[in-house]
Amino acid sequence: MRGRFITFEGVEGVGKSTQIARAAEHLRKRAIEPIVTREPGGTALAEKLRSLVLEPGHGAVGPSAELLIMFAARGEPRG
Repeated sequence: MRGRFITFEGVEGVGKSTQIARAAEHLRKRAIEPIVTREPGGTALAEKLRSLVLEPGHGAVGPSAELLIMFAARGEPRG
């Protein structure tokens, strides 16, 4: 069976995480184990970088800084 690559796009707060969880559960019920990822994320460093962008306590992150944070998270080797 060939794999599929499915993305969920949208602005913050529209329910992407909810829909991803529902889709993953739907696949698991059919004995298909999905690989669920998020960006930035997936490694300890990438999760910390994600918090810099998403958590309001860090202050505003400008567009250039956010882009560099995304690239830094993507550049982190996955174990």
